[in-house]
Amino acid sequence: MENKESPLKKYRRQPKLYFSLPSNGKWYNENIVADGTYSDLAVFSMTASDEILYKTPDALINGQATAKTVSSCIPAILDPWQIKTLDIDAILVAIRMSSYGEDMAVNARCRKCGAENTYEVGLQKYLDYFSTRTFESKLQYENFTLHLEPLTYQRWTELQKEQMSYQRALNLNVGKIEDEEQKEKYIQDLIDKINETLATGVLEQVTKIEVDGQTETDRSEIYEFLENQEVGLFHAIKKLIEKNTEHWKLPLEKTKCEACGNEDETRISLDTADFFAQG
Repeated sequence: MENKESPLKKYRRQPKLYFSLPSNGKWYNENIVADGTYSDLAVFSMTASDEILYKTPDALINGQATAKTVSSCIPAILDPWQIKTLDIDAILVAIRMSSYGEDMAVNARCRKCGAENTYEVGLQKYLDYFSTRTFESKLQYENFTLHLEPLTYQRWTELQKEQMSYQRALNLNVGKIEDEEQKEKYIQDLIDKINETLATGVLEQVTKIEVDGQTETDRSEIYEFLENQEVGLFHAIKKLIEKNTEHWKLPLEKTKCEACGNEDETRISLDTADFFAQG
């Protein structure tokens, strides 16, 4: 019996656009992005399954929605969990554009009169914007030279989940503890865990330290060293990370309220179900 090619084959998803990773693949290998090619990556439209996944709360919280959607829409990204956080926003913008078009409706409440306004935002300018961003990876502190890398999406997600679990425990359980001494201890323990998680997110971005002509790259040695150093070094690392974070934020959009004429600014948010809502 003759095997005929399905007439549907030629109608399968085709790339809608091509884009380059803002990091230029600096921290990747061929196990993360196929063929070591970090520019002109093909981006396909989301499938119905992808869109449904982005409306599933648990999948959003644990990062599965983003990871699976990236794999579906950008096949060249073989391991989305190992993508650095500074590339994620550009990836999401590219997927959104390929799925629903370049323009996106953004809702914003006027801070002056409280009226809801809807604005049209063109997303191509964000991809252009990300292509101009740079990551400051070196920090000089006294006789130490520290080298930093952004967290992977997987590690960032894990730390976010930890913080959320501690915050949820604070909100749900504190009111159930009647003994004031036990309550204070419980609250302090959770606050300590939240602070420890925040510190971990800072210290784990240091991947190499040079001092006295020698270099340390062992992550466990670096973490142990930094964890026991004076607070000034921690604050220096944190300050550089905050500087990079601010540098990579999406630019603010100028808005004007139709009801009262008040002019303001807003910033669209990514990696949420709303961002991938149709229209």
